[in-house]
Amino acid sequence: MLNLCLHNKKSIWIQAFPKACTKDVEAVIRLLPRRYFKPVTWGEIDVTFFGEQLILPSRLYLDEVTEAKIQTLSETQRWLLYCMYTRHHDGFIREKYVQRLRQEQANPGWVLLYLIELTGEYVREILERIEPMLHMWSEEQLRTFAEANDRYLQRVERRIISYWDLHQRVIYPVLWDSTYVGFRITQFYRTYRARS
Repeated sequence: MLNLCLHNKKSIWIQAFPKACTKDVEAVIRLLPRRYFKPVTWGEIDVTFFGEQLILPSRLYLDEVTEAKIQTLSETQRWLLYCMYTRHHDGFIREKYVQRLRQEQANPGWVLLYLIELTGEYVREILERIEPMLHMWSEEQLRTFAEANDRYLQRVERRIISYWDLHQRVIYPVLWDSTYVGFRITQFYRTYRARS
């Protein structure tokens, strides 16, 4: 059973990052806590990343890796781990790892993918942390991503609007009011979708 759990965990994360990251992903997987008899992840998000089909988990159900173990990782491996935990079921943990990505100025293109997915969620504080990070990538990177993922970005936009309606409408009562961070992010995506 242990080998099956580790194999499933490994294949989940290998599919969630570009092939060029495989060796680093495998190094990170070895540090992830074990979870017996319960799912490690739930749901899938299909996205095209510069020609590669990736499958991100919708949610992660694992305890955090200890700080001592995180310090044994290379910079790229830490960023991979941080991206994994942006899929965590606990919003505080998602925010914590977004903050770490921001503090370390993590800028590989695959980091952008994890940030974009988070913008389709409901935690306004996370959106506020992500908004300035979206500007770290070149217009060409953003345009290329938008061209390959128009339907995906439309889904993220619909989720932003839906969560605004459920959680933010009282504070920000006007649809497309630019004082709400989610709408500014949506406009940012629309800019690149229009150019693609």
